[in-house]
Amino acid sequence: MLIAEYDYETDIAVQRAEEHEIAFAEGIERGIEQGIEQGFSEGSYQTKRETAVAFKRLGIDIAKIAEGTGLSVEEIEKL
Repeated sequence: MLIAEYDYETDIAVQRAEEHEIAFAEGIERGIEQGIEQGFSEGSYQTKRETAVAFKRLGIDIAKIAEGTGLSVEEIEKL
């Protein structure tokens, strides 16, 4: 094998390793972002449920609770 061939193959191997590291890091970053987004979404949903329960205890009309929280009437009735 010539030195030029070796250098080329080494360069390609190094480049592939770097690309793999970058892709892996980007995948981790996207996963973290999705996890944070999902956490916020679930937290928001839980807050709506807690608000609906509190309003239901106060005797507020279920249709009004549904309108205010965005939850369905059926879901509020189950709470």
